[in-house]
Amino acid sequence: MTDVAHHYDQLLAEHYTWMFGPFEEKVSEQQELFKRWDILGDGTKTALDLGCGSGFQSIALANLGFHVTAIDLSQRLLAELAERKEKHAIVALQGDIRNVLQLVEAPYDVVVCMGDTLPHLESKDDVIHLLQAIHQLLVPGGKCILSFRDLSVEQHALDRFIPVRSDANTILTCFLEYEPESVVVHDLIYTRQGEQWARQKSSYRKLRLALSWLISQLQLTGFTIDAQESHRGMWFLAVSK
Repeated sequence: MTDVAHHYDQLLAEHYTWMFGPFEEKVSEQQELFKRWDILGDGTKTALDLGCGSGFQSIALANLGFHVTAIDLSQRLLAELAERKEKHAIVALQGDIRNVLQLVEAPYDVVVCMGDTLPHLESKDDVIHLLQAIHQLLVPGGKCILSFRDLSVEQHALDRFIPVRSDANTILTCFLEYEPESVVVHDLIYTRQGEQWARQKSSYRKLRLALSWLISQLQLTGFTIDAQESHRGMWFLAVSK
């Protein structure tokens, strides 16, 4: 077992963008999602991307006219974002999103925390504190977009094995091991090296967050739930302050 930051540094960051398919297609997908929920900039509005990864949401928001601040723990993924952002108004910061109030200054028109970032936090208390910080950072009427995978319902037997992606040279699969409050995710990555395959492996924990629990915490924090959708096993929530 290792923590999330070490897991990404040692294993997942190298393959993170590849997991999602063509980069521009993912950016376009996120852009359409934002437009559908009326997340539109005007060249002056600001957006904060928490757990930005290699920049799917950050670049989509910049394309829509936002000045974006992007935060992630992984220096490798932030370096990839820096290479891809071109002339976009994106400022990238390395840091722990649990310390966001020390990393940035309010206010923001939009805050996003997507790509299953919330379950990467260590405890439900961390999630609650982050929601409170987001609420504090938003302008009155500001919007927040969240996405996460609801792992609250336990899978059994072979359903715990999940093929993530594969191509001619790389295979990524994972195995889920359920605990009362979390799921241990065991990632296995096979890469072709000549005529042979090399295996890398690492494990980390994700929180088991139920949709109903997250909605209740958002409402307790002072958010209004504007919309919710489910795509390919992920929940997406649009909320406003």
